[in-house]
Amino acid sequence: MFTVVKALNNNVVMAYDEKNVECIVVGKGIGFSKKSGDILNEKIEKVYYLQEKANVVKFSELLNNIRDDIIGISEELIAYAENMKGKKLNEHIHIALPDHIAFAIERIKGGIDIKNPFNQEISALYKDDYKIALRAIDLINDRLNIRLPEDEAGFIALHLHAAFENSGVSVTMKNTRLVSELVKNIEDMIGRKIETDSIDYLRLITHLKFAIDRIERGMPISNELLVPIKRKFKKAYKIATNVAKLIGNSLDKDVPEDEIGYLAIHIQRLINEE
Repeated sequence: MFTVVKALNNNVVMAYDEKNVECIVVGKGIGFSKKSGDILNEKIEKVYYLQEKANVVKFSELLNNIRDDIIGISEELIAYAENMKGKKLNEHIHIALPDHIAFAIERIKGGIDIKNPFNQEISALYKDDYKIALRAIDLINDRLNIRLPEDEAGFIALHLHAAFENSGVSVTMKNTRLVSELVKNIEDMIGRKIETDSIDYLRLITHLKFAIDRIERGMPISNELLVPIKRKFKKAYKIATNVAKLIGNSLDKDVPEDEIGYLAIHIQRLINEE
């Protein structure tokens, strides 16, 4: 028996089980007209419990900062992805996917459409995940009245692949240590600590991991917004340039200006939080 805490949409609810443990419940129509305290009698398809304390804290933060319908549709997509591939996703996807979707919607509404320059490679490398991601884009656009471009499917596919493989997008321990060093240097340069349980920290380290992987593999990247980024976000771009030097020295690789521009966007978000 599950008792409703709140409905995120018609198909997803936050609930308490018989042991009074909070969980995420997915099923067709189970959230329709449901209010706090109602008992779920409908057919349940999936029940998710977050086991890691850090994930519980981050998910709670998401519930307070991201629209219910975005979290709800993310949970539907997680259930759909697991059904399609017949395997479990790492529970961190419950934080990473809604955060990414919310950030993508924020960009589109702000008139910023950051292209995915390696969308084609992702679709080839992670075909099943990409197909699921395309379905995700269609569902998001239909339900949330937004127009996410197909390029976003590549980003969603990366999140799914990492969660399915428990691989952190195949980031090695060496690169994880590098990310930690880079975050500390960014903190020094912006003059404040980035809370490790914050969404901003999650976004930053995720971007750094992807950036390092691209630089290591020599994946070309194009940033059509580079010129306005350099003009509008001068401080952030300067910090990003210093960070790029650290990455280049560590990997013995050149870091393209376009890559520095993307990093500057994330650093600008941190500066705006000051």
